[in-house]
Amino acid sequence: MKNKISGNKDEFTSVHLHLELKDEFLTEYQRRMLKRYGESSTGEAICRDILIPSDMPLHNLHYAIQKLYGWQNSHLRRFLLPEEVYQKLTGGTVKGWANLVGTLFQPPSESEEDIFWDDDYEKGSANAWLKKKYVGPYFYGGELEHPKIAQKDVQQLMDEFKMIDVKEPFQDFMARAEQDGDREIKTLRQAPLIELTLEEMNSSFIIEGGTESLLERLEVSKVLADKDEELDEKRLFPVTKELIYNYDFGDNWTIIITKERDCGDLLKSGLVSHEEIDDANEIVLNEHRPVCIHKDGVSLLDDVGGLSGFADFLGSVYESDDKEERNELRAWAKSLGWSEKKTANKRIL
Repeated sequence: MKNKISGNKDEFTSVHLHLELKDEFLTEYQRRMLKRYGESSTGEAICRDILIPSDMPLHNLHYAIQKLYGWQNSHLRRFLLPEEVYQKLTGGTVKGWANLVGTLFQPPSESEEDIFWDDDYEKGSANAWLKKKYVGPYFYGGELEHPKIAQKDVQQLMDEFKMIDVKEPFQDFMARAEQDGDREIKTLRQAPLIELTLEEMNSSFIIEGGTESLLERLEVSKVLADKDEELDEKRLFPVTKELIYNYDFGDNWTIIITKERDCGDLLKSGLVSHEEIDDANEIVLNEHRPVCIHKDGVSLLDDVGGLSGFADFLGSVYESDDKEERNELRAWAKSLGWSEKKTANKRIL
């Protein structure tokens, strides 16, 4: 099933997104390496500013992010809301979450096969393949994210667990085990799944994909409000002023995405010119594709251990006394697509 999401250029506008990759646990040494060799102005983040077509879905933004940061689309990912927004929308209850499945959240059975419905790379240039994925017009070709199918899926889960053994929270079990040595998790009561809190459900059994992942067919600009926009509690969309992109759950790369009202701050600081903004807007509207207008920090690579690992990698590549180690690290990084070559902003995507 392939449903068209977007049409001609009269149906979309240009939207400014700011992407900030951070790790709050960086050491002083790692911050120094990111600033010295990673071209991070603060030593604390790797940032990108892009203009996207307003009809771009989260699914296609994922591919753009991969290209923007130099990754190879080789791990799982998800889009999430900030925890306080998630809790407010769901009320912290299974019923609150279930009501939003198919409208905002992925259904419990959404499989990798469905999420990666167009992940069809076989050979050739990975960059050229990625580009096809983030250039419009945009389609959704999966199955389970259609509202009726998603709601049917979550209803099947509720029907399967009409009564469930509600277990104590894991942290309570650990505290009790430390105190009295009891190694058995307690069953607190029996209740229908639909009547539980999300915490009670997560303590009692595991939904493999979790409950927090957003539908990737949703348009970015409809999910996100800009920083100065008031959220209207009487309507669902937009739902948040911050969107979280989480890639490679082992390395745990985490990007905070915000929507800017315009490019005023970049212009005021002299980081971009009016001509660059005009050119980027032309590309977005005429070629139906995103454009990077500013970057702060070099390209990254997969399997390096997150931002802290990347900072350590930079330190070894540029400051290690062991020439053989430096050469081996460079060769390994290049095999994963990493390059020290400078690329003009508008040519990144």
